[in-house]
Amino acid sequence: MTRRSPLPANVLAVASAAALTWAVFAAGFAPGTLADGVPLFAAVFAGLSAWVVVADLRTFEIPDEANVALLVAGLAWAAFVAPPSDLPLTPALVFGTAAATPAWAGPVFGAIDGLARGAIAAGTLLAVRNFYRRARGIEGLGFGDIKLAGALAPWLVWPDLPTALFVAVLVALLVTVVASLAARRRLDGAAWIPLGAFLAPAAWFVWALRVAGLPIPFLG
Repeated sequence: MTRRSPLPANVLAVASAAALTWAVFAAGFAPGTLADGVPLFAAVFAGLSAWVVVADLRTFEIPDEANVALLVAGLAWAAFVAPPSDLPLTPALVFGTAAATPAWAGPVFGAIDGLARGAIAAGTLLAVRNFYRRARGIEGLGFGDIKLAGALAPWLVWPDLPTALFVAVLVALLVTVVASLAARRRLDGAAWIPLGAFLAPAAWFVWALRVAGLPIPFLG
């Protein structure tokens, strides 16, 4: 679900997440990447993810501003910092040789690739939402979650998209089961789960592992 919110629901959480992430990355969690602005992007990503988590847990709604900010920052990451995509459509393919490729081609192709990932991620969850609604007669996903998936996708490389979603769903189910057992209540298949509160940090986690060169869950 999505809503409009003029300010983050918890500025302290956003600022704390951003500051801690900056400190960890700047201290060498991702060696050799300071010149590329990785600590700054890591802090922005963490802060915006914290905004989504707090808002979704409190209201089951994801602010439109958070999704827009994540998308814009993710496209900037894809255009100017992220390594080139492994897709066949590259500047060299279009312009013939690396020497003949203009300077603007790399960022433009990076942004286009990021937009493609966003479209695929959002389109996939939209298809899941429509299928679930027809099969069960209830809304399985909110549009805010779908928008969030599209906004997070430019941050991730193609193989990491399903990994982030799988981690988010797995953790969300585990938390829901544990909470139900602790409260001694039966699981309700129609109960709302704030998926965005799990999807945003899962995407950040997978992204951080990729940037740091550490093994990605289920991918190695």
